[in-house]
Amino acid sequence: MKKKIAVIVAMAAFLASLSQSKVFANDEGGETRYRFDPATQTSRALEFKNTYDGYRLYKSNCKSCHFRGNERGARYMNEDSRTMKGWNTLFFKKNVRCARDGSWAKLSPEELMDINDYLYSTAYDTWDPRSNKSCG
Repeated sequence: MKKKIAVIVAMAAFLASLSQSKVFANDEGGETRYRFDPATQTSRALEFKNTYDGYRLYKSNCKSCHFRGNERGARYMNEDSRTMKGWNTLFFKKNVRCARDGSWAKLSPEELMDINDYLYSTAYDTWDPRSNKSCG
């Protein structure tokens, strides 16, 4: 029994050390980026989970109206349609038609923050020619 406990403790320690290494790091090589959220006055970590959740929500909710030649009158919108500051302003002020007409009401505040995280992380001013991470 003591041998099993020792093995379990050793495996837990090994997994804990792996979680600190780049094996489980995010897709940016272990470097986490942050976004200041003016609505909550907090910094949000742009980690894979919330940006991927935001991507899925964006594709299933926003792109159902914001595509080229849509019949609903919604402007065509792409991930890089705005700057990082522009996406933050749009989600903070909620002054776009889809926010005012109730289309955003079906989304929780956390889901809206995830969409904002995704759009912020892919805004057109995120490309930095001086960084090797911008090479694709």
